Amino acid sequence: MAEYDARFLALAGRLLAPKSRGGKGQEVTLKAPPFAGTFDPETETTTGATPGATHISSGVEDKFSAFSVASGVVAAGDVKFLLSPLKADGSPMPKPVADAWTLTYADGSAWTIKKVDRIAPAGVAVMYELQLRGTGA
Repeated sequence: MAEYDARFLALAGRLLAPKSRGGKGQEVTLKAPPFAGTFDPETETTTGATPGATHISSGVEDKFSAFSVASGVVAAGDVKFLLSPLKADGSPMPKPVADAWTLTYADGSAWTIKKVDRIAPAGVAVMYELQLRGTGA
């Protein structure tokens, strides 16, 4: 069973890999926010914070259905992104955290991750479906 799981995971990783590596996706950078530290409201600075982790991965952009937008399930302009379960170095991609992590495309456009769904048939995470909102450089 573990051999089947590894092959399924590898297949998903290859399909969502950047086009430069033979896949259908694009490379993206995910960033977790810094944590801890002390905020000084007078200077509006935080000291002693641990920088957030940065992860390089890949995936495929998709669109939400018109019904999802019309029914208010997602906001107009939101983007669906299918994220690889693997980082660019082949190690497992940690599950992104909604309303905390950002995703940036190679062109510099940045998105906030609003929702994360783990797609895991038979318990094996083969991709993450992300709801992205708001673009900016």
